[in-house]
Amino acid sequence: MAIKKRVVGLSGDKSTTQGNKNIQSSNSNSKSMWTEISRHIMTGISYMIPVLIMGGLIGAFSQIIPYVILGIDPSLSITDALATGEFVGFNETLLKLADIMASFGFTLFGFAIPIFAAYTANSIGGKTALIAGFIGGYVANNPIGRLKLVDGSWETVTPVASGFLGGIIIAFAVGYFVKWLNEKIQLPHNWLAFKSTFLIPLLSALFTLIAMIYIVTPIGGVVNNGIKNLLQSAGKTGEMVYAIILSATTAFDLGGPVNKAAGFVATAFTIEKTLPITARVIAIVTPSIGLGLSTLIDEKLVGRRVYDKQFYQAGKTSIFLAFMGISEGAIPFALERPGFVIPLYVICSVIGSVTAVALGAEQWFPESAIWAWPLVDGIIPYIIGLAVGSILIAVINVLYRNRLIKKGELEIL
Repeated sequence: MAIKKRVVGLSGDKSTTQGNKNIQSSNSNSKSMWTEISRHIMTGISYMIPVLIMGGLIGAFSQIIPYVILGIDPSLSITDALATGEFVGFNETLLKLADIMASFGFTLFGFAIPIFAAYTANSIGGKTALIAGFIGGYVANNPIGRLKLVDGSWETVTPVASGFLGGIIIAFAVGYFVKWLNEKIQLPHNWLAFKSTFLIPLLSALFTLIAMIYIVTPIGGVVNNGIKNLLQSAGKTGEMVYAIILSATTAFDLGGPVNKAAGFVATAFTIEKTLPITARVIAIVTPSIGLGLSTLIDEKLVGRRVYDKQFYQAGKTSIFLAFMGISEGAIPFALERPGFVIPLYVICSVIGSVTAVALGAEQWFPESAIWAWPLVDGIIPYIIGLAVGSILIAVINVLYRNRLIKKGELEIL
């Protein structure tokens, strides 16, 4: 009996060992897959960061000239300031330069997602995927209109943009599609040029067209319209509920379609003097300040760097842009780990905005840049709310990334 028990025990040990091996293999595969995904995303981000920095700095200086150097009332646009006739000579030249810089700088922002999608797709599928990825990223920002029958006549209807989430989806979709095509389409050596310069680019472009028009953009439109309708329906149910929904939708996609829908609704309520825009102006900049701040405090908080080196310059730029009222500086951080970072900054932006509103901050002027702060009623509660949301984002993100590093799930270059 003792021998039998020993045999059973050995058999059980073998089964347990095999099970442990299977679990380890599964965990290894999961880590390997996530490492590959992270590598592709980081490649796209590394090419996108210079575009954001260039566009952001030029756009920021275009606002510094009129509102800081010339001291124009923040409620006036550059065009309105020129129309007053009060600015002549050198000051008029500065305003015209600021207007050109604003157009140029914010146009550059429009290339951030296409560049990200292009180089992410290139990282996956090679050079032949680069242009298709760029096209997909461009369409994510500028959706293609479709003919629809409206009241008996055909009209071109432009759908809601899918934004940077659409850019992520199409980058991976087209990247792996091109990779699959390269593996499956085997042609004689004399036909390789035809394959790489005509056949695969054509198929990848058609794939991008179909995916963006019939899958990515419609899904993004449904989500974004749902959030917009929720925002509209909640706008009259109380200032605190309104602040929660407005700040969440404003922060969500960092200047994307949901943010713009929130801005449209909030501005309408503000113009009508129905509800203030306090929660929105705080939520515009909280993610950028918080994520930028996390690159400044990581070594002090956990004793090590928790980001790749390229993020440290991006972090400083993100903070600078935030004080200029620009939220796009946080996009690289959101794209790197969207599953954690987006919910984090949305929740913390809500906490910061609600804190400010609850303490008595009130703003009716729709501008979040630092030169609009004198127009805030209750600037101390306003700054407290901004600080609470930003510090929460920074601390939680640093601790999260440090835990991933300890577990071997995140490698820092």
